[in-house]
This record gives sequence, structure tokens and C-alpha cells, in this order.
Amino acid sequence: MKAEDERIETRLAELGRATSALSARAGYFERVMLAVHAETRTGWRNELVRSARRLVPIAAVAAAGALTWAALSERSADEAFAAWDETVELEW
Repeated sequence: MKAEDERIETRLAELGRATSALSARAGYFERVMLAVHAETRTGWRNELVRSARRLVPIAAVAAAGALTWAALSERSADEAFAAWDETVELEW
């Protein structure tokens, strides 16, 4: 186990030396923080659009169901009114 630990330590040291020249350019942290701020900035319009994405399909299905129900109700009401409007003669 000790030999394996030494081998890992040696490999990590080699990787550290090989990548020591790599670093972020000047202003990298500021650019990242500006991008994070722009991404997480929430105004009421952004929240409205985000919440509407979930609710619009549900509202569309509900509207289609309401229109169907209204059309069926109107048809049965028309039939009821037509029957009520007819005259009936009674004989005594």
C-alpha cells in the first residue's frame, strides 16, 4: 500500500509540474462573476416567463375543455328551448 501511495504522490507531482504554466487570464474571475450575476438576476418579467412555461399547456387544456363543455351545454339548452317554444293543444 505504501508503494502505491508513493506512486500516486509522484504522479501528482508530475502533473503539478506539467500544468504549472496553465492559469486563468486576467479578469477571468470578474467575467465569471458577471455571467453568474446576469444568469441569476431575476426580475418579475423573467419570473413570469419562467412560470408561464409550465402553466400555459395546462391552461390550454383547461380552455379547450371549457369550450367543449360550453358547446355541449349550448346544444342541450337550444334543444330545451325549442321544446318549450312548441305549442301543445289539450283536449278536455
